[in-house]
Amino acid sequence: MFEQIEAWTATVADLINRAIGPPADFLEHYVWGWPEGAPLLAIVLLSTGFFVTLRLAFIQVRGFRHAVDITRGKYDNPEDAGDLNHFQALTTALSATVGIGNIAGVAIAIRIGGPGALFWMWLTAFFGMALKYVECTLALMHRRVNPDGSISGGPMYYIELGLGERWKWMAFLFAGFATISSFGGGCMNQSNTLADQVQSQFGVPTLVSGLVFASVVALVIIGGIRRIGRVTSILAPGMAILYVTGALYILMVNAANIPDGFRTIFANAFSPEGIVGGGVASFMITLLWGVKRGLFSNEAGQGSAPIAHATAK
Repeated sequence: MFEQIEAWTATVADLINRAIGPPADFLEHYVWGWPEGAPLLAIVLLSTGFFVTLRLAFIQVRGFRHAVDITRGKYDNPEDAGDLNHFQALTTALSATVGIGNIAGVAIAIRIGGPGALFWMWLTAFFGMALKYVECTLALMHRRVNPDGSISGGPMYYIELGLGERWKWMAFLFAGFATISSFGGGCMNQSNTLADQVQSQFGVPTLVSGLVFASVVALVIIGGIRRIGRVTSILAPGMAILYVTGALYILMVNAANIPDGFRTIFANAFSPEGIVGGGVASFMITLLWGVKRGLFSNEAGQGSAPIAHATAK
């Protein structure tokens, strides 16, 4: 029975792919490949992060200790308006950020852009800290407290409430595109990777694992943002500990190769001839894939984290 359903599902998926594949490829070209040689989106992301870093005098460095104090609850007040405490808001945002983008995404960046792509991932992350600070601060400044005490916030709200009614069309655009993105990069990639691994390792049909995943997630999200915050405040720290511990173990086992690894990364960040060929085009490939994977791994500038942080007390 499962085999028949999976065959039918595969057929439907193939039809959908044929229908939306060409438009998606066309849009991807103009989002990440226009103009040729210097994609606009990569330049905008890096330059905006660089601008706010300078404008706020390196807030990601100056405010780091304060950020830790906020996260550990130094300023928590149960009487403040909001749905989640600061730690829960952070883990809710992190639960959708730390994942395959930080693992498989890095491997893809190195495979296509060479080791130098890691440098641009780091740079994107550093400037992205200031960019995400701005996003989340705006989400707290311009949010809506509903009659039942719940909070509605995010870029679609601070665009409208901060910029005014004449920019409401942009708020609608963001909300629509964010919804589409949440299905693709936010859900399908992760669930597909997990289902594929469960099938290859344990022989569990993808339909079965997909239904199980969907049911477990439904039990959480149906409870609203407060239940999501409670669950992520338990799961996200464990996930982070496993991730960091695993990464540190790999580094310790290969400690002798770390200096050479850094030299390779920095050398290929600007001169990737030995990896993907020579010239400006190769440098742009390295830069582009570093920025692309950097965005996918930390979501700075994407507008998803402010939605979670807007609910903080």
